[in-house]
Amino acid sequence: MTFQGLVLSVVSIVLCRAEVDTVTQRKVVEVGGNVTLSCLLTGSREILQVTWQKKNNNNNENLATYSLQRGVNVVDKYRGRLNFTRLSLNDTAITFWRVRIQDDGCYKCLFNTYPLGPIPQDTCLTVYEELRGSLHYTVSEGNLTATCLASAWPRPVITWIVPNAEGTTEEVQHANGTISVISKLYVNSSTSLLGQELICRVQHMEKNKDYSVKVKRGQEFSVPWLVTAVALALLFIVVVLAVVCCRRQRKKQSESRAS
Repeated sequence: MTFQGLVLSVVSIVLCRAEVDTVTQRKVVEVGGNVTLSCLLTGSREILQVTWQKKNNNNNENLATYSLQRGVNVVDKYRGRLNFTRLSLNDTAITFWRVRIQDDGCYKCLFNTYPLGPIPQDTCLTVYEELRGSLHYTVSEGNLTATCLASAWPRPVITWIVPNAEGTTEEVQHANGTISVISKLYVNSSTSLLGQELICRVQHMEKNKDYSVKVKRGQEFSVPWLVTAVALALLFIVVVLAVVCCRRQRKKQSESRAS
């Protein structure tokens, strides 16, 4: 082949690639649900095989392949949970059953064509776990500590709608992939918040949800004050009993002398 022929061949392949039309998509599914991912390649091309992969940084993990000669092949890790649900070389689809958090991410379907070679197409899957949250507070020695807990996937973000307060945040990742975020708010004087609402705002899946609780009067007393009050009450009872006993003792002594 001459140099000019080689150049024309390369240009022809590039132009053929430019005519290829791929349709992309993004799916959202809750943990435990089922979801179908699909890819469509238009144009009259000879497709030898379709390969589905999961994108993991720089390494793509093979999931399943389909060709007319070899049929369907699903890797052991995904058997029973993933399969082809559309057996067409140019219009392919795979379905996940009982979706896990670990399935979250982007996928690549490769149309292995001749003579163009592999034509990739990306499709992304967002897996989410429903948000569960709570808010409560305690008071000790006149200081208030509020705790906001949010569990979900993707990771929830907590902010406080309370002025002049400091807080700390920690997170715990569970075995199923769910993340629990625990945020604590510290207020030096609980009386400054009497009658006001503590608001914990949780952002998840681009939505905000507020959890609120009102600081009630009567809960501003700390544990040491309660202990002191109980001790004083007990002391008062002991004193009263001692006085009663002394009076009875004196009365008995007076009666014995009179007899």
